[in-house]
Amino acid sequence: MPERPRDRGKAAADGRYNVRAVERAIAILEAFSQTRPRLGLDEVSRAAGLSKPTAFRILATLQYHGYVAQDPADGRYRLGARVLGLAHAAIDSLNLRDVARPHLDALRDELGVTVLLGALMDGDLVYVDKREAPGPVRIASDVGWRRDPPYFGMLGMTLLAYRPEDEVERLLGAKPLRAYTDRTITDPAAFRERLRQIRGEGVLAEFGEAVEGVWGVAAPVRDGSGEVVAAVGVALPMTAAGPERVSAVKERVRACGDAISADLGAGTPG
Repeated sequence: MPERPRDRGKAAADGRYNVRAVERAIAILEAFSQTRPRLGLDEVSRAAGLSKPTAFRILATLQYHGYVAQDPADGRYRLGARVLGLAHAAIDSLNLRDVARPHLDALRDELGVTVLLGALMDGDLVYVDKREAPGPVRIASDVGWRRDPPYFGMLGMTLLAYRPEDEVERLLGAKPLRAYTDRTITDPAAFRERLRQIRGEGVLAEFGEAVEGVWGVAAPVRDGSGEVVAAVGVALPMTAAGPERVSAVKERVRACGDAISADLGAGTPG
């Protein structure tokens, strides 16, 4: 009897048709992470539970197809651009904007400010959504706009804080820090320290660093794997930057990021 579609789904779920070679390739891809972005052959084989010759052959195949890349200087491997393309397709299939929009609208209505959602794509900061509120602060950036350099403003800094260290160093080396106001951080050491603070607190508050007279708050958004895939942020006039207001806005923006993350399948932030 032909297998019905629902039977095929059950077979996939219980592993009946698992292919060993595919499982090994997946194990190698999953050896890489935000905390382990670059691995040598020994590290890959240990993490994937494979012999070095087997790991090498699979890595060579993945490299040929663009799913891993190898640094010619030290021979270490990292995930390739094709994986990034799949990640973007996965985000699109989840429809990040539709998932986030109710939370963005709730934050806009509660605080009475414009709310932005941004993501890093192909090395640029891209505005995924904007929910406008009437008020003195008007944000010129439209949905789909790309910001270069990617570390611009509250969203860019928040997203960059969760990228691998070598990626941050490459970006800073290729695109030196530029001053937008007299408060913009242009010292690389101070910028790295700011990124560490964002990771530690789980939220960013910046005061006039990107736009004169405007302060902003941003927080990360995570997907089902726990990776940061976007950032949510709000912009307010400096006249409304008292300590109590800042504390309240930071808490609400962080909660908004957590709520979107939960709807994307992420667990409770650590």
